[in-house]
Amino acid sequence: MRKISLFLLIVFLSQVTLFAQEVPEWVQKKPEPANDTYLYVVERGVGATEMEARNRAMGLVYRSTIERLALPINVASINNAITTGSTYGENAKMMNVPVNKVCEYIQPESKQYAVYVLCQVARYGNIRVQFTEFTHCNQVFSNQVSLPAWCNDEWRANNYPRELYLQGFIVGEQQAGESIEQVHQRAKEKAQAESIGGIMPISECQNLSIESWHNPKTNEVFAFAWVKKTDLVRTLNKQIISHITRAEMAVEEAEGLLAEGEKGTAHKALEKATRYLQQVEEIQQRVQRVDANTEMEDMAFAESNALQQRASALSQELENGVTVYVGGDVSVLDESYPTFIQQIKQEISPIGCTFTMNETEADWIIRLHGTTREYNTLQTGAYTAYFVMAEVMLQIVKGHTQSVIYEGSFSQKGSHTLSREEAGYAAYAEVYQQVAAKIKEIINN
Repeated sequence: MRKISLFLLIVFLSQVTLFAQEVPEWVQKKPEPANDTYLYVVERGVGATEMEARNRAMGLVYRSTIERLALPINVASINNAITTGSTYGENAKMMNVPVNKVCEYIQPESKQYAVYVLCQVARYGNIRVQFTEFTHCNQVFSNQVSLPAWCNDEWRANNYPRELYLQGFIVGEQQAGESIEQVHQRAKEKAQAESIGGIMPISECQNLSIESWHNPKTNEVFAFAWVKKTDLVRTLNKQIISHITRAEMAVEEAEGLLAEGEKGTAHKALEKATRYLQQVEEIQQRVQRVDANTEMEDMAFAESNALQQRASALSQELENGVTVYVGGDVSVLDESYPTFIQQIKQEISPIGCTFTMNETEADWIIRLHGTTREYNTLQTGAYTAYFVMAEVMLQIVKGHTQSVIYEGSFSQKGSHTLSREEAGYAAYAEVYQQVAAKIKEIINN
């Protein structure tokens, strides 16, 4: 038993030593080349073995160099090596790609290997490369900083698994003229948007957590935002219930107005209910995006569907518009003039009026009484001008309650050179628009 414990202790101490190993400076900050014929490139490969990780890292070096120099080389074998982690040494020699590997750093990880490589690569494709010796492979920062645990992908995956959390992780650099506080805020906003973007406004998500950290050596800022899916779903479901309550109140208001014959006002109440129901549907879709396994009952699908059916029934009733009765007696010099009533109907029809001959069926009752009287006659040479005054009495009654909403009169003078009758028609042609405007004003409101 003691031997087993000693063995485990040795393994544990070796792991602690590996993870405490300092990272070489060139991993975080590339060195400056000694001349302008080459560049330094750092790549990282990950694999199940050191060899596999190393092959992938070198493959990335070769591929980036070939692409940068636009060399006429088929990179299929390189891409295959990057994907599989297999070697391709012979192919690389045949390609004659100017690459010189100078350093390697093996980063210990819990489940796989990560290998960083530092290479000197040709800056240009048409000059002879003069590689130089590099002797600082093991040099580390004198005051290295430790990244927060949440900067590690594996740590976030283990502690905030995506099946339980929405999360966003951002790495940004400080820009010229930007304060540390500003870059922190910018990184936080991006991380928050990445975590719940499209789900709900950040200001409404009270359970969203955010951390940020600035690396003083590299001027990088890291930000990590996360929220538990169950908390987010609970918040969204509260919004659903709130909108359903408002929609139900608006539907009941529209039903009551329709029963009282207030179709115009009922339309407005129904439009309000429809907007709330649309918002309910949008939030229900967001809930399903967060967690597709959320119960229909929790999202109040039955309640919203029932309200939608009531709203649809109301809409069908209101589609017929307002039923109007228009009647009365209108005359020109004691002769009946039904054309005036037809003109009124034509003028108010576009606002959704349908007409009935029975007052008891009407939402609105329009009663008209129009008369004319001779105003004067003007003789000018061989011409005679006739002037006639038309006066229309208007009464507007709400059909369901028989309450008088409006009573008033309109008058207008008309003239014509043919006859007094024509002058009367001209007067009515002027006054009917005033009457129609008043009718539309009352019905629309």
